[in-house]
Parts: sequence; C-alpha cells; structure tokens
Amino acid sequence: NRSTYWVVYELLWRDFYRFYGCKHGNRIFFAGGIIGQAQSWNPDGEAWRRWREGQTGMPLVDANMRELKATGWMSGKGRQCVASYLTLDLRVDWRRGADHFESVLLDYDVCSNWANW
Repeated sequence: NRSTYWVVYELLWRDFYRFYGCKHGNRIFFAGGIIGQAQSWNPDGEAWRRWREGQTGMPLVDANMRELKATGWMSGKGRQCVASYLTLDLRVDWRRGADHFESVLLDYDVCSNWANW
C-alpha cells in the first residue's frame, strides 16, 4: 500500500546517505564538500541571524524556520527549500545551516543531514 511504499522509500534514502558517509568520510564536512569546490560565502551575520530566526521576509522560508524553532521538526521539502535559500540566495556557508539543523532537529542523522546539504 501507499504508506508502506513511503516508509521503504525513506529508509532507502537513509541507507543511501549512510553509505555515502562511509564512502566519503570526513569530506562530507569540508567547505568544498566531497568534490572540493570552494565557494565565496557571504560573511554577513545579520543574514544568518534572520534565516535562523525565520525573519527573512520570504514567507515559505520563514514559516519553515519558525516551525523548526518551535517544534524541532521540518518536512524534507521544507529542509531543501530553506537550505537552498540560505546557500543560493543569502550565500551563507552551507556548513552553518547543517550545523544549525544538527543542533535543533529532533530526527537529526549525521549522514542524512550533512550529505544532503
């Protein structure tokens, strides 16, 4: 049935990221990721604070970040959305976002979190 399908689907992704972490080791934590592609990040602490507090002015981003702050949870699509906004729009180092997720997510998993950024 459909609910069983989604459980298996999510477990496969979890296992994929565990194998990914085993294969790439500590490189998943490096600034340039596993391919070593360095970026020029925005050092603006205010942009980081607004993202973390859910005060960016972008309703979808803000709603997801406020939900995370209030509940310790965010949907997978929400995580992708706020991560993309942080890195592509605000140009803030992805490792700051991954570290923040690590500190607040109740369902945090090292490999799924860091490899998915």
